[in-house]
Amino acid sequence: MKLVEFCKERGITVTAYSPLGSGDRPWAKPTDPKLLEDPKIVAIAEKVNRTPAQVVLNWSIRRGVAVIPKSVTESRILSNFQIFDFSLTDDDMLVLQSFDGGDKFRSCVLEWVSDHPLYPFHIPF
Repeated sequence: MKLVEFCKERGITVTAYSPLGSGDRPWAKPTDPKLLEDPKIVAIAEKVNRTPAQVVLNWSIRRGVAVIPKSVTESRILSNFQIFDFSLTDDDMLVLQSFDGGDKFRSCVLEWVSDHPLYPFHIPF
């Protein structure tokens, strides 16, 4: 959450590329958490009669994050657009915000340009 707040304060839009976890990524380990199978997310999805993916996407959009979910399946692509006609409660939002990315957090930090004077990831937040 700190990254989103940091960026919002500076007028920067955060983009979530593959916000649903990309379980088929080549470097994924069998022990990596599967976001869409997390019991807390599944419970919220069942409560609002939506898929876990729709819950995560709705949560991200409500936080002001631009999402780019990856899919090659037509039904999933269509489902990913059906996130604007339901609301999560404040309690649901708190549950979703409680996830600690810790070392599981992934970001594209473009290390190959880290010596550029405008490289933003040297700024502490």
